[in-house]
Amino acid sequence: MVFSALTKASAYRNKYLPLSFSTSEINKTKTAVVVGSTSGIGQAVAHRLAEQGWNVVAVGRHREGRADKVVKTLDEYTEGIIATKDEESKKSVIANNSKPQHSFVPCDCFSLKSVRQATESILEKHDSIDALVLTQGMATTQGFTPTVDGNDEKLSLHYFSRVAFACMLLPALAKSEMAKGPVVLSVLSGGVHSPYPGYDRDFTLKSSYSISNAANAAGYYNDLGLDALALKNRNINFVHAAPGFVNTNWGTEFNPFLRAVVRCFQPLGSSPADCAEFMVGPTILASANDDELPPKHEGNGVICIGGSSGKAQPMTVTKDHTPEARQFVWKETIETLRKAGLDVSE
Repeated sequence: MVFSALTKASAYRNKYLPLSFSTSEINKTKTAVVVGSTSGIGQAVAHRLAEQGWNVVAVGRHREGRADKVVKTLDEYTEGIIATKDEESKKSVIANNSKPQHSFVPCDCFSLKSVRQATESILEKHDSIDALVLTQGMATTQGFTPTVDGNDEKLSLHYFSRVAFACMLLPALAKSEMAKGPVVLSVLSGGVHSPYPGYDRDFTLKSSYSISNAANAAGYYNDLGLDALALKNRNINFVHAAPGFVNTNWGTEFNPFLRAVVRCFQPLGSSPADCAEFMVGPTILASANDDELPPKHEGNGVICIGGSSGKAQPMTVTKDHTPEARQFVWKETIETLRKAGLDVSE
């Protein structure tokens, strides 16, 4: 079967939502870890998967009362869709004790130590994970701003913390029984960023930081890092996606003037809910239902989807996506994670 992207978010919803809480083996309760799930695209993805009948492990910054509120909302999405089912399906959920169990895990993704603690907490409760969704991020005009690990804040959220989550959760992802394999989905800039030519001279951007370099390096490193992971773990699907322009609270960190400008154009963007359909429909839900996924880079590597429109069409990596660049970036990535105390293998 040749992958063909659906053109409307509602098409994915209409295709997969009716299968929620199906009694068939292929749709048994699955588990997703969603990082950045307290707002924006991450929140919409968490809600969509809860609605589909998945166990959702929501990951976000600690705030007083946030954990209870997040879990309560996820439960409401699950209860809402159960209520639409016929009596036989409702009885099946109760009889099989298959009602999803949602949870919240606090994590400050600026700190790789915090990522390690969060993943350890997740692994204590979940032996198998079927999907990992990474949406943590920020939009600022600040210069190089070091985290507790000495890495730039923006690069930490957009790359280092993401690959750290993937590496630390690999044992549980490897145990997934998804029809087409588990999915690691990084929502950032798949197919729309430029290469960062200074990757081998100033990997961490300490000497050549600019807003453009920070954006391109994060996207370029996601392509290369996820590609390296895909080649080493061929039973797992690693996806780098571009969501397009979405009507979220993106740009909160901007100064008041820039923030006001962004807010003027925000209503023109797609809704977080529609974006979530385009992100998880052709990847996570397709895999769960034994449907064809978008093509992998060179047959075994990273999958790129999205583009500037944010739709689910397949995208390609940059022309500078070379084996040499992949090897260098992966080596530097592993060293960065190990310096922060993460026990990761090459």
